[in-house]
Amino acid sequence: MRNCVRLTCARRTTIALLAPVVCALVLATAHAATPQFEGDVLPILTAHCLKCHGREARKASLDLRTVALATRGGESGPVIVPGNAEESLLYERMADHSMPPAGELPLTAAQIEVIRDWLDAGDMKVEEAPALDEPSTEITAADREFWAFRRPLRRDPPEIRPADRARTPVDLFLLAKLSEHGLSFAPEADAQTLVRRAFFDLIGLPPTPEEIDQFVNDASPAAYDHLLDRLLASPHFGERWGRHWLDASGYVDVAGGDNDAGIIKLAEGKWRYRDYVIRSFNDDKPFDQFLTEQLAGDELSDWRTAEHFTPAMLENLIATTFLRSSADDTDENELNTADIRHGVLARTVETVASNLLGLTVNCARCHSHKYDPISHVDYYRLTAIFTPALNPQSWLQPRDRALADVAPRERAAAESHNASIQKQIDESKARLAELRRPYEAKIFETKLATIPDAIRADTKSAIETPKDKRNDVQKYLADKFADALRATPAEVDAALVDEHRRQVQELEIQLAELPKSLQKWGKIQAVYDSGPPPATYLLRRGNHETPGTEVAPGFLGILCQDDPRGLFADAQPRGESSGRRLALARWLTRRDTPAAGQVARTIVNRMWQQLFGVGLVETPDNFGHSGARPTHPELLDWLAIRWIDEGYRWKPLLKLLMHSAAYRQASSVAPSLSVDAQTLDPGNQLLWHQRLRRLESEAVRDAIVAASGTLDPQLFGPPIPIEARPDGSVVVKESSAAISNDGAKPDAPSRPRRSIYVLARRNYHPSMLGTFDQPVMATNCPRRNPSAVVLQSLAMLNDDFVVEQAGRFAATVAQLPVEQQVTAIFRRAVARVPSAQESAWSDELLARQFSRYRPQCETDSAARQQALAHLCQMVLNTSEFLYVP
Repeated sequence: MRNCVRLTCARRTTIALLAPVVCALVLATAHAATPQFEGDVLPILTAHCLKCHGREARKASLDLRTVALATRGGESGPVIVPGNAEESLLYERMADHSMPPAGELPLTAAQIEVIRDWLDAGDMKVEEAPALDEPSTEITAADREFWAFRRPLRRDPPEIRPADRARTPVDLFLLAKLSEHGLSFAPEADAQTLVRRAFFDLIGLPPTPEEIDQFVNDASPAAYDHLLDRLLASPHFGERWGRHWLDASGYVDVAGGDNDAGIIKLAEGKWRYRDYVIRSFNDDKPFDQFLTEQLAGDELSDWRTAEHFTPAMLENLIATTFLRSSADDTDENELNTADIRHGVLARTVETVASNLLGLTVNCARCHSHKYDPISHVDYYRLTAIFTPALNPQSWLQPRDRALADVAPRERAAAESHNASIQKQIDESKARLAELRRPYEAKIFETKLATIPDAIRADTKSAIETPKDKRNDVQKYLADKFADALRATPAEVDAALVDEHRRQVQELEIQLAELPKSLQKWGKIQAVYDSGPPPATYLLRRGNHETPGTEVAPGFLGILCQDDPRGLFADAQPRGESSGRRLALARWLTRRDTPAAGQVARTIVNRMWQQLFGVGLVETPDNFGHSGARPTHPELLDWLAIRWIDEGYRWKPLLKLLMHSAAYRQASSVAPSLSVDAQTLDPGNQLLWHQRLRRLESEAVRDAIVAASGTLDPQLFGPPIPIEARPDGSVVVKESSAAISNDGAKPDAPSRPRRSIYVLARRNYHPSMLGTFDQPVMATNCPRRNPSAVVLQSLAMLNDDFVVEQAGRFAATVAQLPVEQQVTAIFRRAVARVPSAQESAWSDELLARQFSRYRPQCETDSAARQQALAHLCQMVLNTSEFLYVP
């Protein structure tokens, strides 16, 4: 046992003696090891240098994110001399502590030593990366045969026998598939149903009884054609179809992510884009022009050097707000960082791709697409199209990117004029203050004399001492006496001598008039190139701190017949613009190309979706392998080609679709006719009857207001504000809250405007709209997803807006003879007359409610109107009101 103890002690002694030697050897080995860029050097550069040289900026054109970029150097030439730290500018600036600059996190001596050792070692291995001219990816013949990546094929509509149910070529495609299953269309909808359907689909409002009668009583064969022409020519057409486009574009009125319910950050002037979209649809602007203006309106003219903005220049700049829909929080300095900037750029690319191409490209930000032939390189070539305008290293914060709605030269002249006026204002204010100062001092001294002698001097001293330098006693004296001792304007005016009074009056007149001479201008939330085209790099795993090879601008190879980079070889810069986005727009609308065909398919599919409830491709933002397949691919191609051939105009194609027997068929079918169809096609993919469709949130609100007869038809203008109430609800602030110039509230209640003009937030919608599935605009919304939940019924029963509008509805109907009132309610709300049983139920309800309200009302007519309000609200609560059959 003793021997074991002695042996253990000996071992301990040996280890203790050897420990310093071992530690010295370990430290020497560590010191001798060559620092590695990824593990040792890059963390130092990331913490201390990349803010100025790689992430948020590339000062002096120096990028230190990788060895390859660092060895390129910058404006001062090479900053690295491999094998010689003393000759390397990078080490020199670090050693003399001029880099990083004062105010930034300084480097430690140990960190500088790591940089020195790395440079002296001269190990500048450049990370392997694809070459700039390397093909995007291997695109196989099978890839190009996928339906969405082929050019639309021209083909004649199929011949069917008998063809008596077909009204248009569209019907021939549908009937050909239906006949394969022994099916056909449902009977045509009745006239009242058809007119209501057409009104909601084209202008988003219900028909008035007079408009119903006009159609129903028109016995001519062209009655339906005339109805469609009237609706397509309505100014409300642009409001309805513009809303669909704004959804797909991700439009909101606010800036940033909108993550605080109580804070609304308006993007000033952004509503001009909403109005541009509405006007474009009303004018039936060709889609190729519409698209080009939105992608590259700033590149269509040299607006920077223009003497004045022409109407076309102004409209084109407004159109580029399309590219400002992505959430951008960089106005907050704390969030103006490289990761947020790259996020804005990525969301912009994502929205453009899903809206225009019906493709999901965002996963290729980190790696090549798992399902579709879209490579990692392709993604960054596409991104390079937008980087001259959305350059993370030369970023414009939203407040700085907004343009004046006058030409730069006009604004410069206006600013010079305003500076002159402001100088006069400042001088007048100074002169006025100088005239009044002696009187104010005299009045102050007079009042001060009334203060007890013991505290008089201390009080005066306290008031004259700046607030932030007062002691506790002085704070007390100032709070107690300052207001009482201060001379009021009236006291000064009364004390003025005649000459000074005249001068004061003249100065006050000047100060009232001078601001009227200040020139003002509005704002445009435009997109434009913010400098020379920057180098764009493939980001490994999507990380902006680990760039790979530089990539040239290009398009998705799968939609190109030739080299995707060749598209930009002829891009013509205009003024200070690169021309890249204009080249993209031209490519997307160049006829007979896979790209133009993909765009056309995507848009006509969404047109079909709005008229039939579901697109020919059920996933409107995903035409790739993971999306749905078209139910009628030949019809989709036929519609795309026809739309292009007819000049990309919306209205003719919509009219064709709405003339079809498929559109005009009933949504409900007799059970005896639908048993086989339900068994063979329960999802109605073959369209053997029209789909029952729920109104979107805006259409629900607009229909309520239209039924009450109080809708304000005014178009355009700034958004109508919304407000949050203490109970958590969000409501629209109608103009009834406004006061007139004389300070009195208007006698007549306000007339609500259409919901498209209500301030659009990204996350926090008016409660009424949110209940009916107003979409959250994280990016964009190519398809609304309607739901049927109990909250909707509760809102229609209890929401203050619905109750108020039911009262206005009743007031409108009460002006009619009593025997016509029930019929009028049904016709205004659901576009038909009530059945005998519905009339009996309505009369019974009116009688019960009249008995309930008569003791509370002064007159029978008042009680009758209260009862009518209940009936109006009950009809507004019906499913028939909320759905388009």
